[in-house]
Amino acid sequence: MFVDVLVIGGGPAGSTAAAILAKEGRSVVLAERAAFPRHHVGESLQPAAFELLDLHLGIRPKLEAAGFQRKYGAIYQWGASNERWSVLFDDRLDAELPTLTPEALHASDMAHAWHVDRAVFDAILLDEARARGVDVRRATVRRLVHDGGRVGGAVLFDPDGRQTTVRARLVIDASGQRCVAGRALGLVKNHADLQSVAAYGYFDGCGGLDGALDRSATLIVSVPDGWVWFIPISPTRTSIGWVTETARKVDEATFLRAIRRADIPLGEGRLVTDDHGGRVRQVRDWSYVLERVAGPGWMAVGDAAGFVDPILSGGTEFAVRGACSAALHVARGLERDTLDVELATWDATYRKEHAAYLRLARYWYGNNRSVDGFFWEARRQIADDAGSLDTPLRAFVYLTTGRYHADKHFKVFIEWQEQRIFERLGVDKEALKLAIADARSRMRRPEMARPRRHASG
Repeated sequence: MFVDVLVIGGGPAGSTAAAILAKEGRSVVLAERAAFPRHHVGESLQPAAFELLDLHLGIRPKLEAAGFQRKYGAIYQWGASNERWSVLFDDRLDAELPTLTPEALHASDMAHAWHVDRAVFDAILLDEARARGVDVRRATVRRLVHDGGRVGGAVLFDPDGRQTTVRARLVIDASGQRCVAGRALGLVKNHADLQSVAAYGYFDGCGGLDGALDRSATLIVSVPDGWVWFIPISPTRTSIGWVTETARKVDEATFLRAIRRADIPLGEGRLVTDDHGGRVRQVRDWSYVLERVAGPGWMAVGDAAGFVDPILSGGTEFAVRGACSAALHVARGLERDTLDVELATWDATYRKEHAAYLRLARYWYGNNRSVDGFFWEARRQIADDAGSLDTPLRAFVYLTTGRYHADKHFKVFIEWQEQRIFERLGVDKEALKLAIADARSRMRRPEMARPRRHASG
């Protein structure tokens, strides 16, 4: 079987990339080894993820109908001071929040994201890919197929052990931390200074933040041996996790002691066995990146390309944004027969963004005594585009919520759509731009602005 694109993995990155490419008329097979819905940690999302999904797939109504818990920002208690500080998505809230009730906040038009049940959220995205025409298969990829110096497909095994070879012009690895392509090609590079584990569980009956935010924001609290997250994912259920450096398995008693040391509104909350059979789970939060995220016949997106410490809740947003950008590059490359050029561009773009995010994470852990320091570091990273932002805090919000890179993606997407329109009309866009510039230049010349005097006979 031969298709345009084979996607490995049906999480947010894989489903998003597959759905966009199918929408662009490409034949796509997506191989996902797990039966959906399936549990996954990472419930706290940033606004840019939803904005980009709506831009490319128009699925905001489906996400709103899912009943996810609203998220208006994050509250941090970090560093030398125990004073809490907020990162709110809508700058109007900086002044108006003290005057609002939870009901008034939810009835307002303030910018927000959602805390999601990843089992439901991921299933929505995979169903969207299927509805767009993606051939979604329950299968595990055990090895890539090489064609000369290129990756040319993969061997798929279904749950019954039947083997199928799918050949493709491009393989997109969205296999998460399995990093199917990266490990097969020997490209995984660990960040030795950001090697942690996360132990987490779900609680019923916890409280919320003071005031209007109540259960509509993430709370992050540093503790002597790491940090704790508090993420309300429904009116009654809360995801609570502890990120720490340890080589040992974290048992339930150790986990409960750790989170009770944190200043979180645990209240009468009780640890429950979640809907997927877990009580206290543990995952490695080891930060890493591929030395290259694209090459002849392949590219990696989401956690398969790299992972950075989850302190800023950027994982799923980074995966969705990266998938949108990758799909745009692939669609343009297949359309113009310039795929290798687009893959090289994607590789450079991704590694630049990953490096910037990594610098911020390292600054966070290495310089955690000054809150203002975080804001100024963010402002430095977007110095060329920070002029319109009135404070370093707004620069921090602009960068860490994904909007800075999302705005860049919007611009590239619009320019691509304009170029396609010009090409379909048979117009040379660059020649047209030069002609317009020349006409404007002529109109600015004094002799062109004055009415001409004609000699009389």
